[in-house]
Amino acid sequence: MPAAPASQVILLVGLPGVGKTTLADALARRIGAEILSRDRIRDAIFPDVYLDYSPDQNQVGTDALLSVLQYILHRHDGACLIIDGKPFSRAHEVRSIVALAGRHHARVHVVHCDAPLDVISERLKNGLSDASNLRAQRTPEKAARIHGEFEPLDLPHIRVDMTGALDGIVEEIVAYMAEGGNAVPLKKESGT
Repeated sequence: MPAAPASQVILLVGLPGVGKTTLADALARRIGAEILSRDRIRDAIFPDVYLDYSPDQNQVGTDALLSVLQYILHRHDGACLIIDGKPFSRAHEVRSIVALAGRHHARVHVVHCDAPLDVISERLKNGLSDASNLRAQRTPEKAARIHGEFEPLDLPHIRVDMTGALDGIVEEIVAYMAEGGNAVPLKKESGT
């Protein structure tokens, strides 16, 4: 009997406003992936009246995302998942995804979505006309703060310029995944 295909996890890393969600949607259509978004999960868990976008509430959303990722990778061989909705600006956050996926023989492709801070700030300013962005404090100031705290990626990854054409960015990621150049495979831990 042939071995089940390895699951694939594409982790999108980058500042708020860089275009990760737009990229996730386009990439999911192109490769037939499902999206796990921390933001969408958080917004679905909390009734609107209690949605405050606090760090504690964001952590609840992140914990739920990790639980859903764990469940899917455990139950569904060959899953293809895109992780979105969070900057993943800390090295330990990226490593937690890689470690979780590794326990299930999943290959992780880390995609660093990048653009100049002034471009991101302009996108965020334009997005403030949307009440949900204003409520979530998706502001240029927030992006600048996270930019200053962003830790270098010390795992294999691809950096994509989010000022380019979306179709070209998607094809660049697809080609890189096909080469296997940035996959971070980890061996399944014994006893798990």
